[in-house]
Amino acid sequence: QHLWFATEDNGVAAMVYAPSTVTMRVADGVEICIDEKTNYPFEETIRFDVRYPDRKVKSAVFPFHLRIPAWCQGAEIVVNGERMDTPAAGSVVKLSRRWENGDCIELRLPMQVATSYWYEGAVSVERGPLLYALRIGEEWRRVEDDGKFGTRYGTWYYEVYPKDKWNYCLVEDHLKPENLQQKFTVHYREVPEGSYPWNLENAPIEIHAVGREFPNWTLYNGSAGPIPYSVQCQVETGPDEPIVLVPYGCTTLRIAEFPITR
Repeated sequence: QHLWFATEDNGVAAMVYAPSTVTMRVADGVEICIDEKTNYPFEETIRFDVRYPDRKVKSAVFPFHLRIPAWCQGAEIVVNGERMDTPAAGSVVKLSRRWENGDCIELRLPMQVATSYWYEGAVSVERGPLLYALRIGEEWRRVEDDGKFGTRYGTWYYEVYPKDKWNYCLVEDHLKPENLQQKFTVHYREVPEGSYPWNLENAPIEIHAVGREFPNWTLYNGSAGPIPYSVQCQVETGPDEPIVLVPYGCTTLRIAEFPITR
């Protein structure tokens, strides 16, 4: 119910994209059903199939609004095989026409690896609508509550510890715009159909890159210590190592801001 909206011009608007089916009224009260098929936000293509539950209804005139995210350059819209004009990033496209039973709209939102910069000059890696974090192996330990603070949350709980190194920095030269797409490569993974994607086991997409261990960045009070300042020119780091980034929502232990080294 948060993906679809009715519009004041008696149309329909798709504002947030996910696999779904909506039944609603458009035009002068005509009931319509739209099936949205997609692997977004992991993949780029979103398909909408239009149909009318009432077999007597063959078509209706109404506007179909599609949101183009601000990060997306070169979005494409194809209606029944016919390509529309390229919409601008950060806009809402209005497709007004007579929609026939069985019409198909395909929206393609090209995704590129991008970066953003944060506290202490740290860098984050993004692609399309998703932020990416370091893949860290997880060790889950059950802990019996000693009752020191009461048992409000139960008599036991889990703590999660890293099984892999996590204190990596990224190389400044790899982050330059001319090198970014080559140094950060996107890989799709085969996962069981219908599986829940938001965990390490089933993360359907990865970004492979190179990192260097930063020995001076250590644990502090059981968590990652304060992030070192970037750019580190004089501090010794480890050799180049392959690292894997996965969507932030797939992780429990999260490193999503990386120091930068030369």
